[in-house]
Amino acid sequence: MKQFFVLIAACMLAITPSFAQDAGDDFADYGVGLAISPFGPSLNLTYNVDAKNSISAGFGFSPEVDAPSALLPEITDLTSVTGSSSWMGIFWRHRPLENPNFGINLGMAAGQIDQNLFFLPIEGEPVTFDVNYTENPVMYLGLSYGLKPVKGLQFGVDLGVLSTGGAEITYTGHDHGDEDEEHAEEIEDRLDGYADEIKDKFAWTMLPNIQIGVSYGF
Repeated sequence: MKQFFVLIAACMLAITPSFAQDAGDDFADYGVGLAISPFGPSLNLTYNVDAKNSISAGFGFSPEVDAPSALLPEITDLTSVTGSSSWMGIFWRHRPLENPNFGINLGMAAGQIDQNLFFLPIEGEPVTFDVNYTENPVMYLGLSYGLKPVKGLQFGVDLGVLSTGGAEITYTGHDHGDEDEEHAEEIEDRLDGYADEIKDKFAWTMLPNIQIGVSYGF
């Protein structure tokens, strides 16, 4: 996720100037939009309280997909990662500056993130771990640009972080207990090493997020 975050941030810097297009000054009471983030696509419904404040409800999900190999974390013997997610949340965007493009986004979400990590086999037996985020709710803090509370088509980006209680890491490979005692101890040490690396390099309590979206105000 770290590499993905950096890649998308670079793309954001490249396309940000296009968000500055003037869309007019007609205030929009409502907005409906679509967005994409590391946690999948989402539908967002917005009520603009006034020019400074908006309240949004977001509903997102991602079917099980394979992570690109270039974005895999650097964990010993890791071969692939698949993941899925589903969530919903309520968010408040406040625009403290005169420029209506800039805002602070605060929110609370509930849902789950399920990830499966696959490693090189040991003695022909598969080695897999589940990394699941199920603790709810989680808090969100972000900085937003775009998606002004005006009528018409709007573009925007949100850069922030999810604060979670951490992930549950579970070994889901086959039982290696049939090995001789010395070999079993060596395997156990290896599995413990994988779990430690997953915790340090993958299963963070603070999850970075970048969301790029389009909305229509009316």
